[in-house]
Amino acid sequence: MSFKNLNLINPIVRAVTEAGYSRPTEIQSTAIPHILGGRDIIACAQTGTGKTAAFAMPILQLLKRHNPEHKEIRTLILTPTRELAIQIEENFSIYSKYLPLSQLSVFGGVSIGGQLAALRKRVDILVATPGRLLDLVDKRHIDLSKLEILVLDEADRMLDMGFINDVKKVLQLIPRKRQTLFFSATMPLSIKKFARTILNNPVEVTVTPMSSTAQTVKQSVYFVEKQDKTDLLIDILQEKTPLDH
Repeated sequence: MSFKNLNLINPIVRAVTEAGYSRPTEIQSTAIPHILGGRDIIACAQTGTGKTAAFAMPILQLLKRHNPEHKEIRTLILTPTRELAIQIEENFSIYSKYLPLSQLSVFGGVSIGGQLAALRKRVDILVATPGRLLDLVDKRHIDLSKLEILVLDEADRMLDMGFINDVKKVLQLIPRKRQTLFFSATMPLSIKKFARTILNNPVEVTVTPMSSTAQTVKQSVYFVEKQDKTDLLIDILQEKTPLDH
């Protein structure tokens, strides 16, 4: 299968081909048609499966279909870390090389001045960490009232890191009528229940076994009382020999 077989427009196919993409990965070939069809999705896919392109390419095509008169943000990608936000923005920049669409990432830990300057220009696609996003919204630098598409990327990590309340605040700021894409490396029941509260009749896409671990990761199990967990962790980290339990 080629990217053209996924009904992606020529400017996107040209950009990804020049970037060295030869054919779609499993998550891309499965998710892209549903996203182009306007469906909400719950996707379970590990890092390294091509999941960023799986939502970035169809989002660019959906935004290209019409050019609204307003200059407000049309797509928001929420992500847990600034490193991931930067990576996603870079990927969007690659895929949109031949499209008149703009993207920007905002995150904490850096001066806000440069981000404010960039926000004064047109931003179609915003990639953000929850804390910095809410800070900019509170200061009236960001308006999410015209949002068309919401992406929660690395949703399990985001919730594990304690961003659940921030995510809920963001949900109160965006239109109820929207397309929502929920991507997570694992899909425990708690994550799936949360996803279903914010999505509308979603399609479920899974390309790896549920809660599977990358083949390069070695797993060990230790049975220990709850109050001893910290001491055990310290002992393990101080061990110089590989774990084998």
